[in-house]
Amino acid sequence: MSKIKIPKSVLGLRMSLKKFAKKNGIKITKKMKKREKRRTIKKLNSEYAEFAINGLNKAVKIMSENPEMKKIDKVKDGVDNIITNPIVMKRIAKIYKKDSAAYGNMIFLPYMIMNTLLYYKSDNISDEEKKVGESLDQESLITFCEKILKKEIKRYKKKGLDKVAAFQLATVIPTAKLFKNNNRMWYKRLILAMYDMAKEETVDVDMTVKSILALDKKKQISKKEFLNGFFSEFILQKNTNKNAKMTDGQKQLSEDLTERALVYMDNLKASKLSDMLRKYIKRRKTAEAYKNDAKRVIKFTDHANSNSPYMTIKKVVTNLIADNAQNELYLS
Repeated sequence: MSKIKIPKSVLGLRMSLKKFAKKNGIKITKKMKKREKRRTIKKLNSEYAEFAINGLNKAVKIMSENPEMKKIDKVKDGVDNIITNPIVMKRIAKIYKKDSAAYGNMIFLPYMIMNTLLYYKSDNISDEEKKVGESLDQESLITFCEKILKKEIKRYKKKGLDKVAAFQLATVIPTAKLFKNNNRMWYKRLILAMYDMAKEETVDVDMTVKSILALDKKKQISKKEFLNGFFSEFILQKNTNKNAKMTDGQKQLSEDLTERALVYMDNLKASKLSDMLRKYIKRRKTAEAYKNDAKRVIKFTDHANSNSPYMTIKKVVTNLIADNAQNELYLS
């Protein structure tokens, strides 16, 4: 795996306003007159915001391309440091409004903002973190997200999604470019977003897929590649006790995704399906090695019996078990 080179401007996002002032020779003293002090504070906030938006524009790109790497924790900490500073975020919003084209990677920021808001709403945080949460201007942050994703939301709505669903999906998937190189984490995040959307409304799987594939002006991923990555990740979803707490909408989504996964897989060539299930088995074995394996959403052996309408699945599952009896453990 290649090393990630993190620019100094990105690492610098962890700097506090005080440290930034010291580094850049901006002094605010008690001896200053009120007008001079106000002017200096304004200059400091302005320069810090300019520095922050340039760093953010690079940071969110790094995070979008390497969502699973631990090394980017430093990057994430810097982004969180800026997001949780209401004064700086207001200034960043103004800078972005004047010249949004200069900050093209900012479409990845709303995902971080919405997750930050969600984190500070949770019960399992410290009293100090609760104070940070209370200081956040939630309304302004969401409005800023809507401004950043104006085009993406419009495109999702054009494909049939309502305003709420379009915003939810745009914050997670602002471009299909995220799925390039079979980036599993983004498929996983998409699936989680769909279940989150299904809490309140019906999620049309086909419409969602079509809207993502048509999201960018220039095609970023083929339908064939997307569906392979999407369903390869879906079949790895765990069938846990949480499933029993699903809303009716989420249960319907689960049924729809399962049905479409089976149809998709059954329509593959036997060799392609065999490759797909071998990778599935390999990932389950890896999870087992880390004592993290569990039942998955589809029990493939149930679709390999004599009454199964899925002939390709039946043939491939039977062959995989005949090839190695241990495979039945992972396909059950």
